[in-house]
Amino acid sequence: MILPTHWDKLTATLFAVDFNGNPEEAWRFLAYQGLVEDTPRGLKFFQDVIEENRERDLDTGQTPVGNLASALMSERLVLFESLPKDPSGRSSKRAFRLWSRRNAVAA
Repeated sequence: MILPTHWDKLTATLFAVDFNGNPEEAWRFLAYQGLVEDTPRGLKFFQDVIEENRERDLDTGQTPVGNLASALMSERLVLFESLPKDPSGRSSKRAFRLWSRRNAVAA
């Protein structure tokens, strides 16, 4: 497991979203963050990896986020060669809070 102080933007973003509860929304947020291109093939791959991770036991030290990030990188769906750093996910969490409010009704 990567310590939060060493997270890159992809890892931090995956920790910020609910990819198990709403994989399509999580994928759209990854695209909004500029990490992936929003394609049907990419979304399908993302959903398949999430489903595979649900059905298997992870080795010691592995996390669903780490496996998902590695799968996206190996499938070359991530648009960055070198990902920007996001220690402890501060900017990703902030961006996700704003993203989550986009459909909220103004009072």
